Amino acid sequence: MSRRVLPAALLAAASALLAACAPLPAPRQFAGSLDAPLQTASGRIAVIADLQRTSYLEFWRESNDRERAALVHALAAARPDAVFVVGDLVFDGGSARHWADLDALMAPVRDAGIPVFAAFGNHEYWGGRGDARHLFARFPHLGGRHWYEIAYGPLRVVVLDSNIDELTPAAWDAQIRWYEGALRRLDADPSARAALVLAHHPPYTNSTVTGDELHVQRHIVPPLLRSRKALALISGHVHNHERFLRGGKLFIVAGGGGGPRAALAQGAARRHPDDLARGPALRPFHFLLIAPAPEGLAVELHGLPKGGSEVAAIDRFVIPWPAP
Repeated sequence: MSRRVLPAALLAAASALLAACAPLPAPRQFAGSLDAPLQTASGRIAVIADLQRTSYLEFWRESNDRERAALVHALAAARPDAVFVVGDLVFDGGSARHWADLDALMAPVRDAGIPVFAAFGNHEYWGGRGDARHLFARFPHLGGRHWYEIAYGPLRVVVLDSNIDELTPAAWDAQIRWYEGALRRLDADPSARAALVLAHHPPYTNSTVTGDELHVQRHIVPPLLRSRKALALISGHVHNHERFLRGGKLFIVAGGGGGPRAALAQGAARRHPDDLARGPALRPFHFLLIAPAPEGLAVELHGLPKGGSEVAAIDRFVIPWPAP
């Protein structure tokens, strides 16, 4: 009897199917605690957002697996005192396999013992609110909290859940009351010199894929503007980098963690011509390193061009300390 040979493509498809059906490893937990201030060994923290892989449902968009891995390796090599991921860690928050992919991606950071803190993005809610269990299984130190505060030397980091359509009205109102109270308390606290606010959705953007988030403008921006010590709002959601100065506060879009990039409108098509982060419609993948310095918060943007091989500092700016 002659032996039949399966085509290579069929063998590859069968292997992929078997891999997809294979049991998933247990969730890997990140280091971290909300019960004590962050240690200041390196003198800097990192912020990254939108680490999700490009889904097969969006097959027409760019896939950046190599760039995502390079960014995370560079992030781990920088040895910040903590990493804050501002939402969209995965494409489908209800998929255990997508979370397992994140476990593999973030292994260099997790294995280095670097504390990691997460904010909820819109993709964390895919699959239903009950699937927050996937996030909290990896971040047990959050204690099931969607909003929280942590101290880092003279800096306070306030993390919010900006998914107004996913939280109940009562939960949203409770969060905003907590947020307003937190900023008032920090303004009165002599040990706190400044605060940063992190939330997934940006109030202002020139993105051609998404628009300004009006609920962030209405509910999150005003307390920031009223606060003496709150210096900036850092968001993701838009897979690009932008920076706006409004009312003496910076509004930074830092969604370059590796999701398919979203082009920014150019020229007369821009909604906001005052973007301080000059550049083309598609900008490098990136993360932020933020260090308290004598003059204020020193921020470095570490970027990687599409198809590039080296992650390097591509922009630097300082957010001045507030007046005493």
